This record gives sequence, structure tokens and C-alpha cells, in this order.
Amino acid sequence: MRAALALLLLATPALAQDWPPEVAAIVDEAKSVCEGDFTAASEAVTQRDLNGDGTPDWVIDSSLFQCPDSISTYCGTGGCAVDTLIDGTRDALLLHSWDTLTEGGTTYLTAPNDRGETVRFLWTGSDWQLQ
Repeated sequence: MRAALALLLLATPALAQDWPPEVAAIVDEAKSVCEGDFTAASEAVTQRDLNGDGTPDWVIDSSLFQCPDSISTYCGTGGCAVDTLIDGTRDALLLHSWDTLTEGGTTYLTAPNDRGETVRFLWTGSDWQLQ
């Protein structure tokens, strides 16, 4: 089990080589609250076009961070922090999972709510608004 987990998780420094400083700072914040060996799955930091401008933005999904000291370091009953960095602006949502959807030329961040229904968030240029 540990060997399989070790293969699935990568140490943060190996991942960070292609990240902009703002993304590395978000991951470093998460790492700073872990007293043990912090790890992040390779998919913890991804790029997606979140605002529909054709340019990939950054998504940092803390559900894919692991700290052996505490299972609930990054996630709780309300979800896990999903930080976004869009055109230099950072915002975060607590989500259980997320995806994107482009409909009618508008791109949304989608996530299940507490009732299991899919809700949409629209980027306003400064923050996410529930639609």
C-alpha cells in the first residue's frame, strides 16, 4: 500500500519547477501547515481555461494534498479548498469536486452542492459568483 501511494504522490519541489511564483506560494502555504512529509498528487496543480479567454488558468486542488499528521488538514465536511489563479487574481472555493463547462460561449466552474446537484460559478474578473 505504501509503495503504491509513494508512486501516486510526488514531492512538491519536483512539481514546482514549471509553476509561476503565485502558484508555488499557494502550495507553500499548504505545505507550511503540515508538520510531516507534505506530498501532492501530480494533478493537484492543473491548468484549465476558467474564464473562457482561451488562456489556461491555474487550479490548485487541496484535496490532492496529503499530510500524514492529519487527514483533515486540507479538507473538511464543507469540502476542500480549490484555489484559482486567473490573470494574476487569486480566489478560492470550498468544493467536494470540480470541473468546467462551457455553454453558450460562457465558461463555468461546476461542482456538486450538498444535495448532489451541479451548481455553476462564473468568474467576474475578481471573484467567483454562484449562478
